[in-house]
Amino acid sequence: MKIKSILYGAIFLTIVSSCGVPQADYDKLKVENERLKTELDECKFGAERITAAVEKAYLEKKYSLARQNIEILYEKHPESPKNKEFKELLKTIEKEELAENKRKEAEEKERIRLANLNKTGMWTIRYYVDEFGEPTKEGYISNKYLIRGTFSNTATQDSELDVRFLITNSSDISIKLFEYAGNNPVKAYSYDSYTVLVQDKDGKRLKLSAVNYSSDRLSFDKTASRQVHNALMKGGTLKFRITENDTPTTQYQFTIQKADWYENAYRKLKES
Repeated sequence: MKIKSILYGAIFLTIVSSCGVPQADYDKLKVENERLKTELDECKFGAERITAAVEKAYLEKKYSLARQNIEILYEKHPESPKNKEFKELLKTIEKEELAENKRKEAEEKERIRLANLNKTGMWTIRYYVDEFGEPTKEGYISNKYLIRGTFSNTATQDSELDVRFLITNSSDISIKLFEYAGNNPVKAYSYDSYTVLVQDKDGKRLKLSAVNYSSDRLSFDKTASRQVHNALMKGGTLKFRITENDTPTTQYQFTIQKADWYENAYRKLKES
């Protein structure tokens, strides 16, 4: 009712001012109108009203509204003792908003993971074969399609390279390198060692060692394998640069553009 009275007073003052009333009456009405406007302002922006709005918004977790009303209280009522209390409340709101955002991000990540539980992206499960070429029960993760890269040595520069991963478990990872994108992987007839630089999706860089001991693949030890495994678990883009230690001019480099869903492939491997 008070707000209606104030509005009616303002409208009446406007009408009277246009009707040619005596100056004394006009001035009196003008003073009354100013009083009513002050009351309206108090009604809308009274300290108690704003304080209640802050507390209600905070309880309802409407943090933006609570912050907005805290600012109004400080502007309209800088003398209010609640300002000091609400200054601390702002810090609490900031912490709760951060926690809420992290919770939502975790929920969204889990939703995406569950929605894509059967996706393995570029990865597939294969099985080693026995002496007769028959599949065994020992599985491993490999890339569905050969990864393309380049290699250089004293005889060639930036020639085509194909790469295949063989991941038996998180502690047993090997790589086959196919020079000139051919069918025969690089072989060692004694012992060759390599330095392997890896950059994961976050830009973190690893310096690892691998060996080719009378075989057709470069193998990481348990510690290095786990580091490669952890980098693959992050998904995204991974860069590899491999240098043969005895002949540093022999270098291999390739990039996995999208290692996403490796974690699903690894789960399937463990379940198989």
